[in-house]
Amino acid sequence: MRRYLLALLLPLLLPLLSACTSTPDASIQVLQPVQAMPHQSFSVRAVRASGHRTDLEQRFNQAVQNALSAKGYRFTETQPDMQVIYALGLEHEAGIELTPIAVAGTVYTQTRATEDERARLALRILDSKTQALLFQAQISRQLHNPDMSQENFDRGVAKILEGFPAAR
Repeated sequence: MRRYLLALLLPLLLPLLSACTSTPDASIQVLQPVQAMPHQSFSVRAVRASGHRTDLEQRFNQAVQNALSAKGYRFTETQPDMQVIYALGLEHEAGIELTPIAVAGTVYTQTRATEDERARLALRILDSKTQALLFQAQISRQLHNPDMSQENFDRGVAKILEGFPAAR
């Protein structure tokens, strides 16, 4: 009877486990800035789309300001050369953790349900005058131990924007 159940469950279990353990790749697309206009200043604005987390805005805004300032751009609220717009979400997601366990020379896999977080970010940098798209990033990642410190926001946004060119 046990063998019969295993034969029925195994074909269903393998696709489920592989789907749970795979994470989508981050997609970052860098477009060349408009050549006719030198960009020197920027503003940052959250787009409050469905799922956007307003409680993370201040830290994310600061991280964008830090990353672009390090590239030589100047933050301004009025008449910027570029507009940074984004939506940032973080939601609970059930996951599965697989751990190998050796018992008397045999290795078994222990399966445990976990409660993780999935972070989603859509970010665009636009030319303020022409609305031309200068940079775009869309990321969806599972976070096992989310640390929402300003330092981690700074590090993450700097990594996302590392391909964006410095100010002229």
